[in-house]
Amino acid sequence: MPHRARNSNTPPRTLVLFPHKYLAGNALVRGDNYDVLRELPDECVDLIYLDPPFNSNQFYVAAFGDKGRVGRQLRDIWRWNAGSEIALDKLEQRAFRSPEYQRLLDCVKGVRLQAGDNSDMAAYILYMSTRLMEMRRILKQTGSIYLHCDPHANAYLRILMDAIFGEDNFRNEIVWERIKGAGKTSQHTPRTYGASSDAIFFYGKSKNSAFDIDRVKIPFSDKELKKGFPFTDDKGRYKRRSPFRPPGLGPRPNLCYEYKGFTPPHPSGWTVKEQRLEEIDAAGDLEIVAGKVYRKQRPTAGISPNNIWVDIPQPTGKERLGYPTQKPLALLERIIKASSNPGDLVLDPFCGCGTAADAAASLGRKYLGIDISGIAVRVMQQRLESRGDAVSPVVYGLEWTDFDWREFERLALIHRDDAEDGRPGWEWAEDKVAALLNAVPNTIKTGDGGIDARYFGAMDTARNESIIIPIQVKMWRTDRPVGRPEMDRLLGVQTALNNRGLHAPMSLMVSLYPPTDSSRAFAAQQGRVTLTTLEGGAQEYPVMQALSVQEMLQHDERPKLPPVDPRSLVGDTQDKLLLT
Repeated sequence: MPHRARNSNTPPRTLVLFPHKYLAGNALVRGDNYDVLRELPDECVDLIYLDPPFNSNQFYVAAFGDKGRVGRQLRDIWRWNAGSEIALDKLEQRAFRSPEYQRLLDCVKGVRLQAGDNSDMAAYILYMSTRLMEMRRILKQTGSIYLHCDPHANAYLRILMDAIFGEDNFRNEIVWERIKGAGKTSQHTPRTYGASSDAIFFYGKSKNSAFDIDRVKIPFSDKELKKGFPFTDDKGRYKRRSPFRPPGLGPRPNLCYEYKGFTPPHPSGWTVKEQRLEEIDAAGDLEIVAGKVYRKQRPTAGISPNNIWVDIPQPTGKERLGYPTQKPLALLERIIKASSNPGDLVLDPFCGCGTAADAAASLGRKYLGIDISGIAVRVMQQRLESRGDAVSPVVYGLEWTDFDWREFERLALIHRDDAEDGRPGWEWAEDKVAALLNAVPNTIKTGDGGIDARYFGAMDTARNESIIIPIQVKMWRTDRPVGRPEMDRLLGVQTALNNRGLHAPMSLMVSLYPPTDSSRAFAAQQGRVTLTTLEGGAQEYPVMQALSVQEMLQHDERPKLPPVDPRSLVGDTQDKLLLT
């Protein structure tokens, strides 16, 4: 073929190793997993583990990254609202063009018929359905998916999984006993048995899904070894096993032969061919007892687990991070070992505190973790970096530059009736601002005492004390600007903290739109304070600051905050952050 000259205007081609930046592995993404999943190409993930909200209709108090000292709330409450209507309309449009989505729509309609058209359960299943469809699309043909759930919605989720992944691809319903011991249960009432287990639905993408149960065999205990393999020789423990077939199966003349002068121990003959007997004998694993030949059976790596997992308790001690629905590392390690290979990509679209990512990293797999909570992603980042691996996680969606001002403004002002999960925009914005500032949102969203979030992780080395910076977040519309009364109230909160003996040298007011000139003037009048930190040394900081999200996104303005001290992010060094 003749050589073709390259057009001078054509840019040189670059080799793209991964079709998407998230797929390079060891990535954490802050965002709605539905949006992130839709960005990914088809069949790019080897294993999916998800521990989604269970529609438990309650708030969970979580302590993100502070060893149980500072709390926030996880919302697991669903309501059918305008957002649900919009999602259903989109699903109907896709069903018109796709038989797969038509089957999914029929499933959702069935749930609505059973649970109620506009019920909370219908809202939850609709939320999960579109996300599971995207997971099926990005899962490789050799991949598997494990869905972790509890009795609140597991019956509906099983129907949903059958509709999306196919009944033929169902592998197991794993029952995990999360609370060990008789009588130790939770969620019990006088009219019910106690609850101590969760369900994990295991599906393959196809009949070729990767699986190797030998990798997850449970080792024998010393007691089990002695009982099951009571004899010993120079090769170790063994038990005697007769090689004859059970009675009632009829004669097998072709196997009724003598071996070294010994006849078979049963008229039906040997269970193995003569050649195999010779191999077993050569290995020293045949034994003659009372004129009969027996085969020595030796212990293997352990016992293959069945679908009832009672040997993995809930995380305790140093493994516990304070996350309310945290799963044990051993649980995820068993799943990842059995259903993936080293170098594979493991996805957790509801990754919480990052147990799946941690397990994947320890087993030589790549990970992609997604969570809508910025605080959760911060905790995952710190957890994975604390492993000391050469490759630190790459974090997406946790910097101010990752946000578009107009989109942030729209989401911050959205009414709870228009939100898919019924969560008002100001709650969403509070969490995002807190995450971007490396702060912890308050546990109480209304009546919060003037503190929406607390900046944590900075240490004043001159006083050897943790620095507490109360943050007030006001996502008000333009017709209600943040003014002097709000600044007075914030200063009062800061003063009250200092009067309690806490070290609160600074405070920060964050509004959606720029604060008034009087607010800025009042903040400037409070003067400056010198703080000495390990990373930054002795520096002056404003006692009060007033800044807007609009200024931070459109003009790259940032509040001046002391640098985080890595020592404060481990152990129990944040006792003084407990403000309640």
